[in-house]
Amino acid sequence: MRTTRVFDLANRLAVAAGARARVRLRPGGYLVEVSLPAGLTEEQELAVLAVLAAADRCGHRYSAAAEKVWAEFDEEREQQQ
Repeated sequence: MRTTRVFDLANRLAVAAGARARVRLRPGGYLVEVSLPAGLTEEQELAVLAVLAAADRCGHRYSAAAEKVWAEFDEEREQQQ
């Protein structure tokens, strides 16, 4: 089931980060993930954080190859929306 809240956040996150957001179905919900481009401005970073605050859970992954942010949504909460 596609939810408006998940895809709205994915779109807003893509705009804020200036990169493509990916939405994946995961056991029990949805995962939205974006690889952050190098050189984000402070305003862009704050915009990304503001968008992530709307998720059920969010986080950041950093490796030598990439820097990513992610947001998770619980399917149970999405069906109540």
